[in-house]
Amino acid sequence: MNYVFALGLGYSVMQAFEPTVIMEHEAVIGGFKCLYWLVKNEIAHHTNYPKLLSLAQLLGCDYFEKLKVDQRNNYQSHRIVDEMLEILAEIVESPILEEIRLSQAISLEVDETTDVSVNRQLDLHVRHLDKEGYVFNHFLDLVTLEDGKADSVVAAIKSVLQKKDLPVDRLYGLGTDGAAVMTGRLNGVAKQLTDSFPKLVSVACAAHRLALACKDASNAVRYMANFRNHLQELHLFFRNSANRSATLSAAATTLGLNDLKVKEVKDTRWLSQHLAVQNLQRNLTAVLAALAEEASTRKCPVAKGLYTFCATYRFVAALYLQADVLPHIAMLSKVFQRADVNFLHIKEQVPVTLVTLRRILEAGETPPPGTFLARLHQDLDNPGGLGAFCIAGEEERIRRGHGILERPREDMWARFVRDTLANKFIPGQDATVIQGWTSYKQHVLEGTFKDKTQAEIMQLLASEKDEWAEIYPYLSLLSSAGLVIPVSSVNCKRDFSTMNRVKTDMRNRLKGEHLAACG
Repeated sequence: MNYVFALGLGYSVMQAFEPTVIMEHEAVIGGFKCLYWLVKNEIAHHTNYPKLLSLAQLLGCDYFEKLKVDQRNNYQSHRIVDEMLEILAEIVESPILEEIRLSQAISLEVDETTDVSVNRQLDLHVRHLDKEGYVFNHFLDLVTLEDGKADSVVAAIKSVLQKKDLPVDRLYGLGTDGAAVMTGRLNGVAKQLTDSFPKLVSVACAAHRLALACKDASNAVRYMANFRNHLQELHLFFRNSANRSATLSAAATTLGLNDLKVKEVKDTRWLSQHLAVQNLQRNLTAVLAALAEEASTRKCPVAKGLYTFCATYRFVAALYLQADVLPHIAMLSKVFQRADVNFLHIKEQVPVTLVTLRRILEAGETPPPGTFLARLHQDLDNPGGLGAFCIAGEEERIRRGHGILERPREDMWARFVRDTLANKFIPGQDATVIQGWTSYKQHVLEGTFKDKTQAEIMQLLASEKDEWAEIYPYLSLLSSAGLVIPVSSVNCKRDFSTMNRVKTDMRNRLKGEHLAACG
């Protein structure tokens, strides 16, 4: 509308400018929405923001023309986009921080990694309770570190706490991955933070400790370490060749099995061996057929070596044993990886898992019904499956050049039970996955009831007098602290995965503060 014409019709100055102001306001809001969509979907915002605005204009959003003030000012420069990103991050973060400041108890999860630019990044998550008593876990910040020393990590954590204005007097928990720099007894991060915040309870990540327990238990049996190496070699053998993958697919189709790839085993992925074993157990016949085809037709020495190792009684028995054991441990690991997991979940789930594993261990030569080990010999005798490979009559070579030792199946089964189950392959038999439940309560009690001894506290709880008004605040605080204390740091690991998707080789110049804003 022409302003002079509008004034001539009797409109006020504000009324005359109102359409233009509304259009410009809609254009700015639309620009923020486009930027938010790019960041939310982990798309490069600097390069794609102008293109997304152009697409919106092609679709009929004419009000974006209002952003083009002149040729130099069009609200699309990198500086403007970065400022818009910071504004978006502040708008999202402000209500979360306000809720955290009102929480009765908070805790931190911290972990350190290296990004694609080889910069050290410290990731921080915060756990807190809302007014209804529900536990929430939020990303707090991502800080670039000069080095990975404990002093630098502690300084960064304190700086973030001060910058975000978090209530450090209500900081009760710290979750780490259990690395030496985090849990060092003399000068570790947990030790230094505990000196500054006496109520703090440090917990090493339960998921990390479970993975280490499984690795140590597996390494206790020499054959299991060898088994794991060959499992990874199987993955690489088929992954690095399209022809071999086609052979595996053809064998699976012929046998009517699932056309699945051999999964990878990686130390950086918790219990990735579970998926690899599960997949291989279902498709072992197809894998052996593909290896035999590669060895006989293409004269491949690698295929022959893998077939020689896999087509043995001991390998199949070890595969079936792990197919029985690993699902229970993987289920326990998933409990540890939940965002709202606390000590009560662990206190309930760990004993159940240990009982299940002990049942497999104590069964000895008579596996429990319904397990994979219980049908081992039946599968080995199946002529349409593993029976075609004559596995039942073979055993590993004693030494190079000594040929293959023939043994009765009963002897091979007894030897497998003695060498594998009796050597504590099953984790958790005499090791605790998570410790400190009792010490945690003792620690929090002493930090919460400042002027009272534990005996006085118990006397209050057992008193017949109406002491509820005095006791309830302490019990409420104790419960709040127990709920928010982290027993894992898996949320930081998820942030690292997000960071690797956001800061790629093509975006390796993304600054630390803007990388944190994208989180």
